[in-house]
Amino acid sequence: MYKCLIVDDVEVTRFTTKKFLSDLNIETLTAADPNEAEEILKQNTIDIIFMDWHLGKESGIDLMKKIKDQYGAQQKVIIISGVEGSERAQEALSAGANGFLEKPTTKDKLKECLHMNGLQV
Repeated sequence: MYKCLIVDDVEVTRFTTKKFLSDLNIETLTAADPNEAEEILKQNTIDIIFMDWHLGKESGIDLMKKIKDQYGAQQKVIIISGVEGSERAQEALSAGANGFLEKPTTKDKLKECLHMNGLQV
Protein backbone atom coordinates (compact mmCIF):
# COMPACT_ATOMS: atom_id res chain seq x y z
CA MET A 1 0.00 0.00 0.00
CA TYR A 2 1.25 3.46 -0.88
CA LYS A 3 1.46 6.23 1.71
CA CYS A 4 0.55 9.79 0.81
CA LEU A 5 0.80 13.12 2.61
CA ILE A 6 -1.71 15.91 1.93
CA VAL A 7 -0.53 19.38 2.95
CA ASP A 8 -3.26 22.01 2.79
CA ASP A 9 -4.38 24.72 5.20
CA VAL A 10 -8.06 24.23 4.30
CA GLU A 11 -9.68 21.43 6.32
CA VAL A 12 -12.38 20.58 3.76
CA THR A 13 -9.73 20.18 1.05
CA ARG A 14 -7.70 17.85 3.25
CA PHE A 15 -10.82 15.84 4.09
CA THR A 16 -12.03 15.55 0.50
CA THR A 17 -8.62 14.68 -0.93
CA LYS A 18 -8.06 12.11 1.82
CA LYS A 19 -11.43 10.51 1.04
CA PHE A 20 -10.62 10.26 -2.68
CA LEU A 21 -7.20 8.73 -1.97
CA SER A 22 -8.62 6.32 0.62
CA ASP A 23 -11.10 5.16 -2.01
CA LEU A 24 -8.05 4.36 -4.17
CA ASN A 25 -6.57 2.28 -1.32
CA ILE A 26 -3.88 4.85 -0.47
CA GLU A 27 -2.90 5.30 3.18
CA THR A 28 -3.18 9.04 3.76
CA LEU A 29 -1.76 11.41 6.35
CA THR A 30 -2.65 15.10 6.48
CA ALA A 31 -0.96 18.28 7.59
CA ALA A 32 -2.45 21.75 7.96
CA ASP A 33 0.85 23.63 7.83
CA PRO A 34 4.55 23.23 6.96
CA ASN A 35 5.61 22.45 10.54
CA GLU A 36 3.11 19.62 10.81
CA ALA A 37 4.19 18.32 7.39
CA GLU A 38 7.84 18.28 8.42
CA GLU A 39 7.03 16.32 11.59
CA ILE A 40 5.08 13.74 9.61
CA LEU A 41 7.94 13.38 7.13
CA LYS A 42 10.41 12.78 9.96
CA GLN A 43 8.31 9.86 11.22
CA ASN A 44 7.06 8.28 7.98
CA THR A 45 8.19 7.15 4.56
CA ILE A 46 5.92 8.94 2.12
CA ASP A 47 5.49 7.84 -1.49
CA ILE A 48 3.90 11.05 -2.76
CA ILE A 49 2.94 14.46 -1.37
CA PHE A 50 -0.01 16.52 -2.57
CA MET A 51 0.71 20.10 -1.49
CA ASP A 52 -1.28 23.28 -1.78
CA TRP A 53 0.47 26.22 -3.42
CA HIS A 54 -0.63 28.59 -0.63
CA LEU A 55 -0.27 27.40 2.95
CA GLY A 56 -1.57 30.40 4.85
CA LYS A 57 1.30 32.87 4.93
CA GLU A 58 3.75 30.28 3.59
CA SER A 59 4.47 28.98 0.12
CA GLY A 60 3.98 25.35 -0.84
CA ILE A 61 6.67 25.85 -3.48
CA ASP A 62 9.17 26.88 -0.80
CA LEU A 63 8.21 23.92 1.38
CA MET A 64 8.53 21.58 -1.60
CA LYS A 65 12.06 22.85 -2.31
CA LYS A 66 13.00 22.37 1.36
CA ILE A 67 11.61 18.82 1.36
CA LYS A 68 13.42 17.91 -1.85
CA ASP A 69 16.67 19.35 -0.45
CA GLN A 70 16.26 17.35 2.75
CA TYR A 71 14.81 14.07 1.41
CA GLY A 72 16.16 14.05 -2.11
CA ALA A 73 14.89 15.10 -5.51
CA GLN A 74 13.25 11.69 -5.92
CA GLN A 75 10.59 12.64 -3.31
CA LYS A 76 7.44 13.04 -5.42
CA VAL A 77 5.55 16.29 -4.80
CA ILE A 78 2.41 17.36 -6.64
CA ILE A 79 1.45 21.02 -6.29
CA ILE A 80 -2.27 21.81 -6.14
CA SER A 81 -3.65 25.30 -6.74
CA GLY A 82 -7.00 26.97 -7.11
CA VAL A 83 -5.42 29.55 -9.42
CA GLU A 84 -5.85 28.41 -12.99
CA GLY A 85 -3.38 28.89 -15.77
CA SER A 86 -0.62 27.16 -17.59
CA GLU A 87 1.88 29.70 -16.19
CA ARG A 88 1.15 28.47 -12.67
CA ALA A 89 1.65 24.84 -13.71
CA GLN A 90 4.89 25.66 -15.53
CA GLU A 91 6.19 27.59 -12.52
CA ALA A 92 5.52 24.61 -10.23
CA LEU A 93 7.16 22.15 -12.62
CA SER A 94 10.17 24.44 -13.13
CA ALA A 95 10.58 24.66 -9.34
CA GLY A 96 10.84 20.86 -9.14
CA ALA A 97 7.26 19.62 -8.74
CA ASN A 98 6.48 16.20 -10.19
CA GLY A 99 3.05 17.38 -11.24
CA PHE A 100 0.42 20.08 -10.95
CA LEU A 101 -3.32 19.80 -10.29
CA GLU A 102 -5.93 22.53 -10.40
CA LYS A 103 -8.54 22.69 -7.67
CA PRO A 104 -11.04 21.32 -7.27
CA THR A 105 -9.45 17.90 -7.33
CA THR A 106 -11.38 14.79 -8.24
CA LYS A 107 -10.71 11.12 -7.68
CA ASP A 108 -10.02 10.71 -11.40
CA LYS A 109 -7.51 13.60 -11.46
CA LEU A 110 -5.70 12.15 -8.45
CA LYS A 111 -5.66 8.65 -9.94
CA GLU A 112 -4.23 9.95 -13.22
CA CYS A 113 -1.58 11.91 -11.33
CA LEU A 114 -0.62 8.83 -9.31
CA HIS A 115 -0.29 6.79 -12.51
CA MET A 116 1.84 9.50 -14.14
CA ASN A 117 4.19 9.25 -11.15
CA GLY A 118 4.54 5.47 -11.30
CA LEU A 119 2.08 4.60 -8.54
CA GLN A 120 -0.36 2.00 -9.80
CA VAL A 121 -3.74 2.03 -8.05
